[in-house]
Amino acid sequence: MQFDTLDAAFEFWKNYGGRTGFGVRKMYANKSRRDGQITTVRYACAKEGHRVPDKRDHLTKTPRAETRTECLVRLGLQFNRESSKFEVHDFVSEHNHVLHTEETCFMIPTQRNLADGQTVHIDFATDSGLKPKAAHQFFSQQVGGRENLGYTERDQKNYLRSKRQKDMAYGEAGSLLRYLHNQSCENPSFQYAVQLDSEEQITNIFWADTRMIIAYAHFGDVITFDTTYSTNKEYRPFGVFAGFNHHRETIIFGAALLYDETAESFKWLFQTFLEAHKQKKPKTIFTDQDPAMAKALSEVLPDTFHGLCSWHIMQNGIKHLGYLMKEGSYFLTEFSACMYEHEEVEEFEDAWSAMLDRYNVCTNPWLLKTYEIKEKWAKCHMKEVFTIGMRSTQLSESLNSDLKDHLKSDMDIIRFFNQFERVANDKHYKELEAEYNSRQKLPRVKVQKSPVLQQAAKVYTPAIFEKYFQEEFDWSSAAIIKQHEDSTQTHEYTIALVDEKKEHKEHKVKFQPSDQSVLCSCMKFQNFGILCCHALKVLDVWDIKKIPEQYILKRWTREARNEVVASMNEANVVDDKKLAIGKRYRSACPILVDIASRASGDEKAFELVMKVAHELRKQVEDIFLNKPTTSPDEQNNSSQGEGERIVQESQLEDLLLKVKGLKKKTGCKGRKKRPKAWHENIGKRKRKSSRKDNSIQESDQGQGVEPPKKANKNSTDKNTSVSNKDQTVPQQSQVQAQPSRKRNTRSSNKDQSLPQPSENQEARPSRKRNKKSSTENQSLPQESQDQGAPPSSKRKKQLSTRLVGYQT
Repeated sequence: MQFDTLDAAFEFWKNYGGRTGFGVRKMYANKSRRDGQITTVRYACAKEGHRVPDKRDHLTKTPRAETRTECLVRLGLQFNRESSKFEVHDFVSEHNHVLHTEETCFMIPTQRNLADGQTVHIDFATDSGLKPKAAHQFFSQQVGGRENLGYTERDQKNYLRSKRQKDMAYGEAGSLLRYLHNQSCENPSFQYAVQLDSEEQITNIFWADTRMIIAYAHFGDVITFDTTYSTNKEYRPFGVFAGFNHHRETIIFGAALLYDETAESFKWLFQTFLEAHKQKKPKTIFTDQDPAMAKALSEVLPDTFHGLCSWHIMQNGIKHLGYLMKEGSYFLTEFSACMYEHEEVEEFEDAWSAMLDRYNVCTNPWLLKTYEIKEKWAKCHMKEVFTIGMRSTQLSESLNSDLKDHLKSDMDIIRFFNQFERVANDKHYKELEAEYNSRQKLPRVKVQKSPVLQQAAKVYTPAIFEKYFQEEFDWSSAAIIKQHEDSTQTHEYTIALVDEKKEHKEHKVKFQPSDQSVLCSCMKFQNFGILCCHALKVLDVWDIKKIPEQYILKRWTREARNEVVASMNEANVVDDKKLAIGKRYRSACPILVDIASRASGDEKAFELVMKVAHELRKQVEDIFLNKPTTSPDEQNNSSQGEGERIVQESQLEDLLLKVKGLKKKTGCKGRKKRPKAWHENIGKRKRKSSRKDNSIQESDQGQGVEPPKKANKNSTDKNTSVSNKDQTVPQQSQVQAQPSRKRNTRSSNKDQSLPQPSENQEARPSRKRNKKSSTENQSLPQESQDQGAPPSSKRKKQLSTRLVGYQT
């Protein structure tokens, strides 16, 4: 038997082993010293020889099972220089071990192989969120069973692990920069920026892809920004800029990974955000009550209205004034009314003063600080602010919740970016789905003969028309004119609503017939972007059956995206350059899959398809190797693009040499969730009866146990460090329910807040009390004196009670 190449010989040996039921391996190959030609080769059974003794065997409790049996099966080849082929000169076929059955031959390592097409499918499944086990089962069902797949689940996991290691081959910082660089090369409109500290380490990262650039150009008038934790391996704050599109669907304008939440980091982030979006500033931005963020916004966006999240304000109110919100108390209702209901400043001031006097909180520091920034959260001060109905950062919070469904805190930086891109694609798909429904389904018009509704149904998107404008039109039918004042140019009307369920406030509407301008005191158009029911009533009085053009805001219309967006280099931003590639792929893939499915049913058809497929593949490769010549203009453009790419590559190499790594956050190892305030744990823990605590206190007093108030000053400072964080909260609730904010010192704080009794002493605050504590232990119950035993529940209550008394 002869073989043209060694690859063909080894392929024959592998196939022979697969049919027979044994694994194979390459034993050795000898080369000629004269010309380097391989002269002899030997292939053997996988069980040939024996395992070399490991020097670490004395440390291994359960070593791996032996697989080799010194099997003598082999195939020897010798090179024939006359025929230039390898000839078989040695062959042994008798095994000294049991062979594998036909059903298990596919598990032999040499019979398993991951083809390039299979790795592509595995990557697609991983990017789609399928777990390795589920993806393996899905692929097995496609080919009719695991034995036909060609690889095992462990091979799939090994491939994914090696792929992640290759992605991180340049380290975290290098891999991050290369990922961002590759994204910008695929689409020049992709924007990113990194900030380095004095040690040349990456601290803050910002990026915005093409869709985010286009979305902000159309809908970047009102945005929200919020940060969240537990989304990446380094526990960095992850911030997202988000907003509403014309379908009131969530869209993303940019994202950032910050090192910390200081004013300097936020200032760099907001400046970079504006640079990525050609210095277009939003009209309104909503954030939480972070003083560092507020300081940065006042410096970078002084003309932008900074609104505070109403949900965060309510939560802070519960945190600081929870003791006022007992059963039967209406404090939270009155506080909410000051935030959402009162439209006039005088009404707000009167209601706020009455609330402070009623609950005797005129000197509460949190309420005083909140009142100083009332312009950022009270409805009466935000009537003329363009907010499109947004009052909180719940948009970003909802997006963060969606992110945490796909992201894990132990992900490396590249997997984090890939999963975030997946979430962004999900949001984009929802927008496409809403766009499809707006073109596929007719709007539900309640009054078919109304010209105003017919016009609005054609102009506005269904989400805006059905939920907002049509509702205002319905209320206009319940509006009445209570007073009318005429002048030469302006007519002023006093409009009231007839409603038996609720009493509505009267509003004044000014109308100018010359230009059909209308202004209502409710400021619905200035705040949201559509006309209110009061203005629609006045237009109907003047027999105006069309919405004036100046009151149709483009951002709520169906044509909101019909505008070309330019990038920073004044080039038109292309939404998706891969769209044409994907279209061609979707066209060719079903045809080829159908051919493969039909041909697999007949051997002759299968051979024909494989023969044609190999020829077709060769022709496709020749097309890519020998591309036709392009026109001079195209060659000029391609040369310019190549030159820009070379410059970018050189800049990347310089940056890689400069950057020393990704700056690590210290003291966050093991933290899985953000620190929770004490009020968030209310109702989650069952508080035990206080009778036992009182009995323990009485027993301590009767036994003469000295209270720990004479402890040294060092222990006093440590024990009281937690309670000093928020003096308005009762100390006992803080000690028992508030988790430690410093996770890196969690274990030390736990030891300070709950001393453990040792063999010779009770809860030792200082070394000077060793003798006294040992004498006091004799009067304690026997259960507490057991050496080495953990403290009982009674003992924990006793120590906790003493700690509270010690703090007070």
